[in-house]
Amino acid sequence: MESHSAGTLQSPSTFSESSKTGSSKSADSTTKDKDQDFTKDNAASPIDLECKIQAERITKILDESINKTKLAICLPGLVKEYRTLNSILSNQHMDDLLLIFDQYDSPLFSTSLLNMGAFEDLKAGDVSLKNRLNPELGLLLYIMNSYPALKPVVEEMIDEGKPETPGLKYLLALENFRGLMVKQMEMTAAEELSMKLKTRKLEASNTKLTTIIEEYTNTLKQESENFEETMKHKAEVIASLEAELATQNRETAAKLQKKVLDSERQMVLATRAHLIKNEMLKEEEAESKEVYENLLKVHLLEEKNLRARRLKVETQLLSWLQKYDVEMADKQVELDEFTEKYDEEMKKCKELEDQIAEQDKEYIPLMAEREAEYHEEMTQKMQKFLQEHAARVIQNAWREVLANRAEKKKLKKLLKKMQAAEEKKGGKK
Repeated sequence: MESHSAGTLQSPSTFSESSKTGSSKSADSTTKDKDQDFTKDNAASPIDLECKIQAERITKILDESINKTKLAICLPGLVKEYRTLNSILSNQHMDDLLLIFDQYDSPLFSTSLLNMGAFEDLKAGDVSLKNRLNPELGLLLYIMNSYPALKPVVEEMIDEGKPETPGLKYLLALENFRGLMVKQMEMTAAEELSMKLKTRKLEASNTKLTTIIEEYTNTLKQESENFEETMKHKAEVIASLEAELATQNRETAAKLQKKVLDSERQMVLATRAHLIKNEMLKEEEAESKEVYENLLKVHLLEEKNLRARRLKVETQLLSWLQKYDVEMADKQVELDEFTEKYDEEMKKCKELEDQIAEQDKEYIPLMAEREAEYHEEMTQKMQKFLQEHAARVIQNAWREVLANRAEKKKLKKLLKKMQAAEEKKGGKK
């Protein structure tokens, strides 16, 4: 079983597919690559043909790795679905799977534990993940990967899965990596140069912005420190003022008590004085009554005279009211003229306001479109920056692969030359 499982771990999968975010794109790209025939005579150059073949090979490898990661993510769910596995897999493979499940659940009875240190840890009670993994899990993945009928089941399980799990996050990252790889391989040298120039410009602007941000942070720190110092000073001032207030309240309370006592004394003295004044006023009252009777006689005579004067005043008032009515009629005519002029001016103002409102209807959407265009430009720049970074990493790796191949070819040529030289020497002897 161990030799069989070790051999099956390196076997390729029988089908390739992409996950829920980029499945359609990867399928279309693979079908387009398959439709192209790179062995025709109309190819541009052998280097281009080799690059295209390598690109196709890399995309196939990435598709296979995506499919295997899908299967690995869905493996705990598939283990629980015994009926679906029994309906799809053969009897021999089902027996192998049951044996592997038993070994995974009870690792002490597994025949593939080659590390004696891990075996001792399991005996001691350490049943961690590193001590439970065994090569039969690779055989399990290979058996499930060899059945294309499991493909829709795995897709359904991934579609139902939550995006918060780390496995699905890794799958999404792998699919994004595959899409970026395909875009980078389709990019020309001129486009790559322009992207590099743009990134350099962005890096220069980024350094300037970082320096500006640092300056602003330093100023903010200084201002916050100054603010804290001022707040401390204000707190001290408030404490001192509160102490002064307390002392002033005590002083005012004492002063109020003194004033109350003084006022009570003054009230007693005032009451005594009022009693004396009351007696004096009674005497004055008798005298005032006599004066009142004399004044009444005088006032009656004056009243007759005032009524006569009143008649004269009323006649004058009537004449003045008539004059007022005439003048108010003239003023009303003038007011009507002014109101008409005011209405005309208000109509003109309303027309101007309507014109301004129509201009605002055209101006506000224009400003909104400018903001949307600016936002789109910034998002495109960020996407280009990320694509260029991924492209650099991939290109460096690919250059290293090409350099290794060139060195291997040189070594083979040197070995052939050495062997030919040795054969010539042996023939001459």
